[in-house]
Amino acid sequence: MTSSEFRAIRKRLGLTQAQLASLLGYTSAMTISAFERPTNPRVIPAQLGWLMEALDSGFWPSEWPPKKPKVAPPNCR
Repeated sequence: MTSSEFRAIRKRLGLTQAQLASLLGYTSAMTISAFERPTNPRVIPAQLGWLMEALDSGFWPSEWPPKKPKVAPPNCR
């Protein structure tokens, strides 16, 4: 998995780097940032890539907080 694929999945999930870090058990959002940086990214472990792909496909562990539904912005007139 590339850094841009990782970032795109996180954004599709509607999570900040800090939120994803917390859900994955990392102590700092800097770990997620290191996976996502475009230059000299940290290697994404295969298992983490598989988990991100599973999350992107709709899997959500029951032990995790429920996903918040995306709310459409109100119509502005």
